[in-house]
Amino acid sequence: MTRRVVLYGKSLVMSTIGTILHEKPEFHVQQVEELLPDIVDRLATPPPDVILFDLASVDPHFAIPLMRKVPTLMVIGVDLSGNKMLVLSGEQSRLVTADDLVRVIQGGASPTSFPGNG
Repeated sequence: MTRRVVLYGKSLVMSTIGTILHEKPEFHVQQVEELLPDIVDRLATPPPDVILFDLASVDPHFAIPLMRKVPTLMVIGVDLSGNKMLVLSGEQSRLVTADDLVRVIQGGASPTSFPGNG
């Protein structure tokens, strides 16, 4: 299965990652240099599986409306200077009890392990 990956923004980080991903046949990579609030609407359908962005260049607030619109979307912010990445997923789960919420906050359970979440 080929995963559609969008490199969001113009930076050395995105260029470097793009070079690496272009060599992998399992990825179809598209570069979007202009920062657009309606990025998913402007891309070809189907929407991308992943949007990558440079945490130093792009404010991650753009991701929340995108993930609400495309719940299967994964948004990954990278910070190569700090060797970190921020992974945001639009995956949703039902909140069954307050104890379920506490377990997720504590990291003791996956939200998909709750009853009714498959």
